[in-house]
Amino acid sequence: MSSSTRWRIGTTAVAGTVVAVAMVLLGMEPRLALVACITVAVGCTTWMLVDVGEAVSPVIWSDRGAPIDTSAATDRRVQILRQRLWRPPRERRLPAVGSAGAGAPPDDVAEALLAVIEDVLAEHGIDPGSDPDAVDAIIGRDLARFVTDPSVRRSMMHRRALPDTLARIEGLPSSPTSPSPERRIPSP
Repeated sequence: MSSSTRWRIGTTAVAGTVVAVAMVLLGMEPRLALVACITVAVGCTTWMLVDVGEAVSPVIWSDRGAPIDTSAATDRRVQILRQRLWRPPRERRLPAVGSAGAGAPPDDVAEALLAVIEDVLAEHGIDPGSDPDAVDAIIGRDLARFVTDPSVRRSMMHRRALPDTLARIEGLPSSPTSPSPERRIPSP
């Protein structure tokens, strides 16, 4: 038996004895077996809670990971998409049955984001089909998978992942030779 277990048993026995003696001195005529059972139950519960409290680490809700650098010039299309997506729900149209599903924006949003990424790649003179390594170098592995894999695109377009996806797209570098012109999103 470990020393902490012996200490806990001793503390529980002392607490039970103190309670029983106090009840006898106060003339309560206690049933000692019942007092002993209650003391053991309270002691076991207390030590279990102490052990669980030591085993559980504190949760820090404010830490959401490293912030993404969005200091680069923001494409106007991404700003408009952000405004369209985050309007209050009563102002937003409900998706039709069988469309993108709950928590996912309509497909026209994904198409507009793909157009923004393709424009950035075109400014750098990169064809996504012919040079995947250069695409990874310019837009990163995650956005490259966003462009090429529909299942990754669906997961990155889900309501919880969409802010991160938009921040990554906003942080894409513009071409070093041409300034980033302001472009409009094609209407659906």
